[in-house]
Amino acid sequence: LGIEMRFFKNRFGFNVTYWDRTNKDFPVDVSVPAQTGYTQISRNAGEVAKQGWDVTAFIKPVQSKNFDWEITGAWGYITKNKVVSIFGDIKRLNVARGAFAGSSSAYTVNEVGQPWGQMFGGGIKRDINGTPELTSGGLFIRQADTKFGSVLPTYTGGVQNTFNLFKNFTININVDYSYGGKFFSLSDFWGTFSGLTARTAELNDRGIPLRDPVADGGGVHVFGVDATGKAVNYYVDGQTYYHQFRSNSISENSIYDLSFVKLRELSLGYKLPVDKLSIGKYVKTAVFSVVSRNPWLIWSKTKGFDPSEISNVQGEDGQLPGTRSVGVNLKLGF
Repeated sequence: LGIEMRFFKNRFGFNVTYWDRTNKDFPVDVSVPAQTGYTQISRNAGEVAKQGWDVTAFIKPVQSKNFDWEITGAWGYITKNKVVSIFGDIKRLNVARGAFAGSSSAYTVNEVGQPWGQMFGGGIKRDINGTPELTSGGLFIRQADTKFGSVLPTYTGGVQNTFNLFKNFTININVDYSYGGKFFSLSDFWGTFSGLTARTAELNDRGIPLRDPVADGGGVHVFGVDATGKAVNYYVDGQTYYHQFRSNSISENSIYDLSFVKLRELSLGYKLPVDKLSIGKYVKTAVFSVVSRNPWLIWSKTKGFDPSEISNVQGEDGQLPGTRSVGVNLKLGF
């Protein structure tokens, strides 16, 4: 259900759409008795109820003989994404598990009655006030099957600016964004364990390298409560502190936010004068463009990773970094 409106001789307009969709009978891997010779089979089952809003709008602030400027924006928001059923009496299903999922990585779950794509994993046990519970040595206590949030962003969108100059040149600036959502970084998890990430070589609150011995002022300052609920704090040896997340299978330390704003594409195009080039009887239009893809991550809530390049449902699974590119394009019309 939607409405589209345009005003001022097509200088301003918008399109608002509300949608309600049910996805049924998608492929689901279910366990079967090992006596069959298989451990899983794929069945067409399940149901997910989805609702949301899509909004687009445009405005032409400048429209003249030699210069046009048009701004187009888009915004999408899913208001409902509920798992209605999975298969038979199955109420919970792991749908995305990265490497080391059985011991370290977070994983994505679909659960009947809950939103699609919830991230779980080994977390830090906390009291009712959210304060970490610590061992007598200052290490965290693991809370199994901790819920970290949705792998889907709350909303997404983009803004495109198009400039037409002297009827022959076109500049496109395309920015997209995403807000909300979580991902697990396996690179960060193992990089921190190995002492390769920057945070393992920082100064502590004493101004001493945390890698130095605790007796010399080093270590990580940890605050929490003990088994009785009493507030405690410890300086923990740096290697011991960062190794605990692997040895205790705690993935919470490597859960990050998907929010970002990115300059996705920048292009400059030139409309070739086909008639002057004596090819007008063969080609009606010809546009030559120089295009740059992913030139600039303008902002991200997560530092050190590009959330816009996350390729797996559960997150970054040791993937290669995102790349920038510059290329050329020739578009012909006949």
